[in-house]
Amino acid sequence: MQLPVLEIITQSVRDIWQNRRDFAAFAFLPILVISIIGTLMSAVIGDMRIIIDDPTQVPPQVVLRMFFGTVGNWIAGFALYTVFAVAWHRRTLVGPEATIGAALRWGRRQWRFFRRLVFLIVNLMVLMFLLAVLLMAVVPIAPILSALLIAVGLIYARVALVLPATATDTPMTVVESAKLTRGNSWRIFMAVVALPLGMMLFGGLGVLILVAPIADIIGSSMTARFLVSLVSQTVNYIGFAAGITALSLTYRKLTA
Repeated sequence: MQLPVLEIITQSVRDIWQNRRDFAAFAFLPILVISIIGTLMSAVIGDMRIIIDDPTQVPPQVVLRMFFGTVGNWIAGFALYTVFAVAWHRRTLVGPEATIGAALRWGRRQWRFFRRLVFLIVNLMVLMFLLAVLLMAVVPIAPILSALLIAVGLIYARVALVLPATATDTPMTVVESAKLTRGNSWRIFMAVVALPLGMMLFGGLGVLILVAPIADIIGSSMTARFLVSLVSQTVNYIGFAAGITALSLTYRKLTA
């Protein structure tokens, strides 16, 4: 079947607005925690631009601190996204839990989702890196990266049904997801990848425009970093919610 992609996108965006109280309740804790962690990590990691400016002048201990700090920040981000994603998938596909605490509780279901999410992301990143290395010798880097990002997004669109399946305790393999999504790669890509990324991109630009004058006034203190992170993460989670809803609707239609 051909997915009604415009209907899915419209319904996903409308769902966030119509259920904004649910979104605030589900997303508040992940947004708050990841903003705190990100602010603290930025103080520990330091300015990453020093590596870009002159990598040879960066002491090894600083590189290690940046590496482990970045990895820790990513793991925390994946874990908090897992809490939100499982709850939001289940709200759409199963129905809301009795309480917010029950919806956001970490358990076996969240562990399974977390493992699958990390497995998909790591494998897609490794695949993109290997393809970039192989193609860089014959093609300029800019078009390679653009093409690879789209290719990885299309692959993710084909296998991503395992995530709502895991959130609803339904057995599904990557191969089964790829079979169900056959013929709908671009449609799923537009709803599940392009929609949230577009919302986060334009929302991020809006944040920069609005926050920059405030940051100039209050300076670059930890408080300022936290406030900027809080606003940025809110925008990100709005995008996440749209993508998760779109993926849930796609899963429901393809498994009906």
